[in-house]
Amino acid sequence: MATIQTPYSHLQALIIDDMAVQQTTLRGQLTMLGITKVEQASNAEDALRLIRAKAPNLVLCDFNLNNKTDGQQMFEHMRDKGLLPADCLFFMITAESGYASVASATEHRPDAYLLKPITASDIEDRLKAALEKRQALLAVNQRLAKDDLVGAVSECDKLLAKKDRWTMSVLQIKGQTLLQLGRHEDAKAVYRTALDERPNLVWAQLGLARAHKAGGQFDEARQLASDIIASPEGEKNVAAYDVIAESLEAQGDADGALWALKDAATVVPSSRRQRLVGEAAYRNGDLATAKECLQKVAKATRGSMTASSQDTLLLAQTLVDTGDAAGAVAILDDVNTKPKHDPQYESVSLAIKVQAHVKSGQPEAAAKLLVKARETLRKAKADFGTVALAKAELMSGNEAEGLKLMERAISADHENTRVKQMIGNALRDTGHDDKIQQVIEAAAAGLQKRVTDAKKLFRDSKIDEALEAIEAALREYPENTGVLLQAAQMNCLSLRLKRELNDTVVERVRLYLTRLEKLLPANDRVTQMQRYYRETLSTLAAPATA
Repeated sequence: MATIQTPYSHLQALIIDDMAVQQTTLRGQLTMLGITKVEQASNAEDALRLIRAKAPNLVLCDFNLNNKTDGQQMFEHMRDKGLLPADCLFFMITAESGYASVASATEHRPDAYLLKPITASDIEDRLKAALEKRQALLAVNQRLAKDDLVGAVSECDKLLAKKDRWTMSVLQIKGQTLLQLGRHEDAKAVYRTALDERPNLVWAQLGLARAHKAGGQFDEARQLASDIIASPEGEKNVAAYDVIAESLEAQGDADGALWALKDAATVVPSSRRQRLVGEAAYRNGDLATAKECLQKVAKATRGSMTASSQDTLLLAQTLVDTGDAAGAVAILDDVNTKPKHDPQYESVSLAIKVQAHVKSGQPEAAAKLLVKARETLRKAKADFGTVALAKAELMSGNEAEGLKLMERAISADHENTRVKQMIGNALRDTGHDDKIQQVIEAAAAGLQKRVTDAKKLFRDSKIDEALEAIEAALREYPENTGVLLQAAQMNCLSLRLKRELNDTVVERVRLYLTRLEKLLPANDRVTQMQRYYRETLSTLAAPATA
């Protein structure tokens, strides 16, 4: 029988459903639409393997997979990790009438959702609308796929001039892209344009709040986000809670940030949300909340694709801190949660076990493991693992070694407030409250002085000496985000002052920014530095005027 050719025949689809009957039904409905290239998966792991191998254009996923990972969790995980192809449409299929409110509250929403029972006509309606939108926005998305943000804004402006039914969608993309470019004032204007047309548009209200946060206007950002939460349309928008939490943390109010994250986890009690609360609670010294949330995460993600070794380590550390040393060791030795071939896990696990043995009154066992833990630490970093080993040293009576590790952790990223929180807690837990100022403030001051000295050289027009000074600090502490930001800025300034595009310097800044993106994803300060870098290149590449 000849294959029916339709506007959808070119699509390659993936059906994700744990019920064989439903897989067959959906395949038949896709065939009726002319879609014959169809793969099937019954769980999240198989689905991920097929997505990597086949790169489908369309995914039909059942919400309830009767597995450790449901459809929404899998979708969010793949979006977070960038595992879905850029041109892939994701349709959620559910029997739950309340799914719309679930989807509206989450960070990632599918392109469409269908309520059971569904027909081929239902799929076609959603598919036709989604493809029409994709075609209308094709020029913009092609620019975005190439990371050409400036070009994407230009294409948005062309589409906005048409004043057609896609105007709001284009405004949304333009606002997001301007925020990525660090142009928060321009983004505000875009979101206000949308709100002039539709005052209750949640995405525009949220974008405006984010633009204020990006510009350091934290009080305004919090007020706008609070207004969203207080409205009927946005009361369950967890992204608004995130704006509040991030603004409070930036203002030094860690307790307020934790409460905002707790509220978000009440709205969407996902493992991801519980994880954020657990991590923040641990840093704040709220061990009871940390333990409760991290245990929920461990239970919900056990054996699933969303499981994280960091969850296991932090839960074990929390158990040690609350006096359950045996429970901590049991978790760390559990073969079902222990990742394979992960040196970082082994290193941190050893440090936490040292602490557990000390608390259990087994100093000899602790001493043996401490030797191994030291051997596995390649270099002190501003991270949980270094703090865990430093704490193990202090608990074992090795004060000098423990304090030195903590000083090195601070120096590794002297502006990292989260690491400072953990170190302060560790010092208090081990009876070294009197060392907090010495360790944290002195180590941070040492690095800050190096940055200040380099900036002074720059102001004195000793450009090359200034660059050498800042880069010497960076060679010693390559993941220090504060030093990286200063190094990027000073190198851009040197290009501007010398009025020449030095390829070596340009590549150096690009590498610094790439490192910053990895260390501080979606960070407003990094976004601003990326903007400064682009403007520097644009200024120097422009033809000289008479």
